[in-house]
Amino acid sequence: MPRLYHRPPKYCRHKGTKQAIVSVHGKRIYLGPYGSPQSHAKYQQVLEQWQQERDRITSAQSLPASPDLVTSVTAQSLREKRRTGSPITVNELVLVYRRHTRQYYRKNGQLTREASIIDDVIRFLRKYHATTFLDDFGPVALDELRSKMISELDWSRKHINKQVSRLTRMFKWAAEKELVAPNVPAALGTLGGLRKGRSAARETDGVKCVDDSIVDQTRPDLPEIVADMVRLQRLTGARPGEICSLRPCDLDRSADIWIYTPPEHKTEHYEKERIIAIGPKAQKLLKNYLSRGPEQFCFSPAESERIRRETITAKRTTPLSCGNRTG
Repeated sequence: MPRLYHRPPKYCRHKGTKQAIVSVHGKRIYLGPYGSPQSHAKYQQVLEQWQQERDRITSAQSLPASPDLVTSVTAQSLREKRRTGSPITVNELVLVYRRHTRQYYRKNGQLTREASIIDDVIRFLRKYHATTFLDDFGPVALDELRSKMISELDWSRKHINKQVSRLTRMFKWAAEKELVAPNVPAALGTLGGLRKGRSAARETDGVKCVDDSIVDQTRPDLPEIVADMVRLQRLTGARPGEICSLRPCDLDRSADIWIYTPPEHKTEHYEKERIIAIGPKAQKLLKNYLSRGPEQFCFSPAESERIRRETITAKRTTPLSCGNRTG
């Protein structure tokens, strides 16, 4: 995985003291006994402080200090500036392009991860080429920047190739808005991607399917509802999010093979339709969860937690007058 600037600090265990610990900017913060509610509560406080600090730094790096200047710099104003013969810098392009990504890369009103990943490579571009004119940024400069991604950021080869394509896409967008000559993004596109075994970039293992034997070992320890979700996913090949968002109204049960059409999926912006076939085995499993309302989720975390607590209570050996009380 690439080392991203916005990755939150991890909740870890300190072996020597058996305490929970988190490292923020090289400073160790002890949270209390590992796994205790107090340590998790303090960890959430640390995360909130870290998030506030990150947002403050990101805003200071990405936007000019003056709000009036931010609103005055638009694609139209930069286009007029270019027509008068004044060159446009990378900083100016980043300002308007970042505003575009925050409008474009949204799904159901929420900013997608793509916008944050674009911020990573834009931030690194500005580190070395903030004042470079767009017309002067060519394949050689992009190749040098790519080499620095390897030496300084230790990004993987595949991630670097994707980040370079994102930069090229930014210049292509600038050409669409007539902020740069079309030959500039065309020239950047001539830079070939890094090949496996022919660069200093590190390689990563591809994502592989979990072996069925491992899944079978975990199922006995899963709550009943979660185990059924796992079984249904294996039988249908659906994505985890599609199983979680399954509702009775999303099922077409008019034929022998049921058809599940998710209300949303990861490739819907490509105008592709997602259809999941549910056969007899999956139907038998799913019938236990179709007594919900048409628009209610079939698998309820609250119900799963309630069943888990009832099971623990039934196995309780401590008298009710002693120890923790139910609830």
